[in-house]
Amino acid sequence: MQVLQQIIAGLEDGSVFSLIGLAIVVIMKSTDVPNFAIAQMGIMCAFMGWFLSADPADGGVGWPFWLAIIIALLFAGVFGAATQFLLIRPLVGLSNRPLAYAAGAVMCYLSIDFLRREGLPTFLDWFPTPDGGWSWGAAVPLGILAGVLTLLAARAWVKPLAKVDHFPLLLLTIGMTWGLLSGNQLLWGVHARAFDAPWDDKTPLKLTNPDGSVRLIIGADEVVAIGTGLAIAVAVGVFFRSKWGVRMRAIAEDGTTARLLGINSGRISLMAWAMGVAIGAIALILRTTSAVLDVSTANVIILKGFIAAVLGGFTSLLGTFAGGMVIGVGESLVGGQISTSVQAAVALLVVVLVLLVVPGGLTRERSAREV
Repeated sequence: MQVLQQIIAGLEDGSVFSLIGLAIVVIMKSTDVPNFAIAQMGIMCAFMGWFLSADPADGGVGWPFWLAIIIALLFAGVFGAATQFLLIRPLVGLSNRPLAYAAGAVMCYLSIDFLRREGLPTFLDWFPTPDGGWSWGAAVPLGILAGVLTLLAARAWVKPLAKVDHFPLLLLTIGMTWGLLSGNQLLWGVHARAFDAPWDDKTPLKLTNPDGSVRLIIGADEVVAIGTGLAIAVAVGVFFRSKWGVRMRAIAEDGTTARLLGINSGRISLMAWAMGVAIGAIALILRTTSAVLDVSTANVIILKGFIAAVLGGFTSLLGTFAGGMVIGVGESLVGGQISTSVQAAVALLVVVLVLLVVPGGLTRERSAREV
């Protein structure tokens, strides 16, 4: 029964990989943007859940676990929508005003703070400033001027990128990954933390043989992860068959025609990014509550989730979910039956074999995408 135990453990890991893959596919099917930053966005939300639920002695707030999770998921939705609103919109043919105004406001604040602070970095010793910083009367007008110039520059320079394809957006999300990684390390540190969940104290289910020996142990965290993964996969599949789901797919396939038909592409894209980041946050919360909460966790998860999305052809929800499960079970079996040193190669081996046999991935859809 050791093999069955390893399969159960693999299904738990596979559920997390599948959810990350689904988060990528939801955004891809809706906005045609492959979001490589989804895991780092998710780990930031997981850290927020930990911070709100952890004991004050451990550096947290001490709120109830489920309240903390709800707030973290709401933050994930707002975070995803804000990312689309400020960074993605200007590059897909929509207004760049939100980005320009945000950049101008940030530059205005930073300029005033910079001029008011005592002393300057050594490479700015040439900059004239009195001891103790500039007065408010001088710093505020200069800060406003810097903000206005930044706003005008963003309005002028971002606009020419409006008609490009999604490849620059791919590079943008890769850059976001490194930026969020640095931000998470700066904000939360590099030390692993224990993210305690209510089901951690539950007694695992034990199946015994007639002689009393333990045949199979199923932990509560495994049940929660597998059950949550299945529930979200079904919910997302049902959603994409609804009116709003069809509109999301229409925007991704042909945004111009969809807008001519009266579909509000901006609102649909906001919804897709909010959904995708929330799903990614759930995946990282499940992962970190069953293991440890660590910034580096996202680096491993994104690779497996991306491969799951590849197996689904970036279009098939069922194929993506199945691909993540195959990767999780395959890694668990290889690690248990052969060696843990070759586990990392399982995901790459699976994607190569599947794409050799079925070039379109585990999907019946024939539409092609460039990635």
